[in-house]
Amino acid sequence: MEKPELSDCICKMKQVLKGDLAREELSDWAGGYVYADDPEIEDERVWNLLILLSGFDLKDSPETYLHDKEELKDWIEEYWNGPIDEVRKCSNERFD
Repeated sequence: MEKPELSDCICKMKQVLKGDLAREELSDWAGGYVYADDPEIEDERVWNLLILLSGFDLKDSPETYLHDKEELKDWIEEYWNGPIDEVRKCSNERFD
């Protein structure tokens, strides 16, 4: 499994905001790294963001999620320090 970069995380988050990716898919993707036996994520910002994203599908009641899409936008602003247009276009092959 290829190590994700910050731009990969941001790209996945943008896909959720646009409705192209389900929050459960985002959580599963991030969880694949977070719950790995020996995760080799050296970038602390990427690691912290993956931890957040791995719980993005948690519910606080049967009908509502603990985190809403506004929080996802806030996380993008907090973690991405460059122009949002510079985030590379997501490709399904990149994340399989």
